[in-house]
Amino acid sequence: MLKQFCKYNNWANSLLLDTLNANSNSLPESCISLFSHIVNAQKIWVSRINGVTPNIAVWQVNDLETCSALLEETANALSKIEYLEMADSPILKYTTSNGDSYETSVYDILLHVFNHGTYHRAQIAKEMKIHQIKPVNTDYIQFVRLQQ
Repeated sequence: MLKQFCKYNNWANSLLLDTLNANSNSLPESCISLFSHIVNAQKIWVSRINGVTPNIAVWQVNDLETCSALLEETANALSKIEYLEMADSPILKYTTSNGDSYETSVYDILLHVFNHGTYHRAQIAKEMKIHQIKPVNTDYIQFVRLQQ
């Protein structure tokens, strides 16, 4: 199931990025900030899973070109994580940007990453509506329908 969520997450983020680029002249800063947060968080989690210290801040605001590069990098990396097909994944020890230490299964981390993106894409859609920009439909069911 995680493999399907990964495909959905990558599709939804790419679709949203296309919409953000198409409306870049009228986007509120909140949309770019939230989208930056999505890709930054993905980069941080991929780094942790791969045993690398993250080199990006979770709320760092990027331009759309940087978001695009980070999205491509993290989408590829997430798609290649072997634990997407395993419910029994290893426990990862990591330290958050606040300095707190945790131990979480890679499976739960990946589920969090995909759910996290959905949450913030909904916030972006709301911001777009408030600013009279038509949001794109990134619902999971839309992804499934398009796969048929």
